[in-house]
Amino acid sequence: MSHSVFAQSHTTPTAKTLFTGNNEDTAVLILDGTYIYIQKSSYHMFQKKTYSMHKTDLLVKPMIIVGSDGYILSVLGPYYANAHNNDASITKHLFKTNAEDIKQWIKDDDVLVVDRGFRDAQAFLESLNLKSGDALFHQKGTKQHTTGRQILLDL
Repeated sequence: MSHSVFAQSHTTPTAKTLFTGNNEDTAVLILDGTYIYIQKSSYHMFQKKTYSMHKTDLLVKPMIIVGSDGYILSVLGPYYANAHNNDASITKHLFKTNAEDIKQWIKDDDVLVVDRGFRDAQAFLESLNLKSGDALFHQKGTKQHTTGRQILLDL
């Protein structure tokens, strides 16, 4: 699917208002890593790489890229669940290796809506001229939202 078709057909009016300023040619993408639980393997090294300390279980992590309307644009991976493969490191890997020609598809000023797991990749994404739509999270070192952020949360 072309970038312009995706931006016009799979970006909801709410996402356009909140993140793009109603720009018709800007795509709003939601990135998140998800989990697929797997059975125990008899191969020790594989079992070690798929053990998640966070979930205390064996799993693999695919990275999913969807539109704001829920349209699944791409599923990348799966990646091992060990500590080396968090959301931020997977995202950096996707752009550095240009997985599925992502650098050619994504345009400057596209918005990537991400959660706290991408915090360590935010500067990297901004260096690629991409906007990170993580406005609903606290800034580092703060305990509550500012007044402007609270208004956004109440919408």
